[in-house]
Amino acid sequence: MYGKKCELIVEEDYYYTLNGILSILHLNEYEEVKEHVELTLDEIIDGILAYAIKESIIENTTESKDLFDTKLMGLLTPRPSEITKKFYALKETSAKLATDYFYKLSKDVNYIRSSRISKDIHFDYESEYGTINISINMSKPEKDPNDIKKLLTAKPSSYPRCMLCVENVNYEGRIGFPARQTLRYIPITLNNEKFNIQYSPYSYYNEHLICFHNDHFNMRVDEQTVRELIDFVKQIPHYFIGSNAGLPIVGGSILNHHHFQGGKATLPMENAKATLMKTIDEVDIYKLHWPMSVIRLISKDENKLIEVAKKVFSNWDKYHNESLMIISYDESGAHNAITPIARYKNGCYELDLVLRNNLVTKERPLGLYHPREDYWHIKKENIGLIEVMGLAILPSRLNKEMKVVEKYMLNESLTNEEKEMIDKHILWANDLLANNNVNKENVTNVIEKGIGEVFTKVLKDCAVFNDDAQNEFDSFILDL
Repeated sequence: MYGKKCELIVEEDYYYTLNGILSILHLNEYEEVKEHVELTLDEIIDGILAYAIKESIIENTTESKDLFDTKLMGLLTPRPSEITKKFYALKETSAKLATDYFYKLSKDVNYIRSSRISKDIHFDYESEYGTINISINMSKPEKDPNDIKKLLTAKPSSYPRCMLCVENVNYEGRIGFPARQTLRYIPITLNNEKFNIQYSPYSYYNEHLICFHNDHFNMRVDEQTVRELIDFVKQIPHYFIGSNAGLPIVGGSILNHHHFQGGKATLPMENAKATLMKTIDEVDIYKLHWPMSVIRLISKDENKLIEVAKKVFSNWDKYHNESLMIISYDESGAHNAITPIARYKNGCYELDLVLRNNLVTKERPLGLYHPREDYWHIKKENIGLIEVMGLAILPSRLNKEMKVVEKYMLNESLTNEEKEMIDKHILWANDLLANNNVNKENVTNVIEKGIGEVFTKVLKDCAVFNDDAQNEFDSFILDL
């Protein structure tokens, strides 16, 4: 009934789908229920999982359940060709109608796990640069110890080559690699190259979209990339689209497959104060008031904008300033990189170019322009595209740890385990106590504000032109 209600199947598909469900439940008969109780998708799935565990069809582990419920929902998921046909039929009327359809479908088949995403923690921090969005990622399930043990004896596999490759569609998954029977993507041509779009199963923001190249090759960020991004917003103008930089440390977590991320969201950097620096051939060039070093290009003419972007890429690629510790090349290779983000607004193309550098030093082995060790208790991971734009994706451990920090700040007794947990936060917690009149009513707000302050400092650590080098940044822009 759920599949029919969500228009995932039609009447002719009913028994075809029903018998598929009976098969994976090891049942060979079915009795129609006359009175149907309205249940949520989670309630339906939980009931079926409980039955499958009771009948020893699956093991009671997180990964086994995820593999099974994805297989189950795959029976309700339309074929790729049907979805593509409907998407492009709707797109003839409106790109928004097309993405609305595809996004709803991705949620209805539980590819986007909405119930898990709802567990993520969100709050805002008002910084000198504007609002910064903070999130603690609670949606990705933690690894089950029994599943981890299975990985030790699992047969190595190179199929699919990575989690972004086209062969993932309808893949049944395995321990250590998620099931993809509910994955569907829409083919799209960008700058004469074959790409595909899908949604992220664990969305970090509204309509979090992934756009990946049809072929498996390493990330590249250059003039061609900019043309692809501009072509995307030309076709789907209500979404932004961006790319991680193409180098380790500054390039996000997946560098072995060329891809972008976008969606229907206004992330904080978009609203940053912009100062017009100069205009070149109908392209306005702005400097953003942002913790990182960002240049914004705006023009009604996409080709003229791309020509100026090429100049930024070329100049930054060879920019070398030892006094600022901006090293473009050394014996280990290239270090300068760019994170580009494209939008279409008010009849103009808008391109943000975030200057990055992945130099490492003896004192900063994880990266000179990477969060310093003082902030690792909050954020140690690389700062990628989404966080560059002002949305912090913080680890789930913080949810538990911040509760312990609250107890510490309220002078409540801690267990031995909690005492160990507080160690990494002790200096920071003491600093918050020294600068705030903390009580039970405000302790959570004090801690959230403290997290926002740290994340803003993390972004500042990633700025290649720091506060003391703004004149040099201005000169770089004016030299374009």
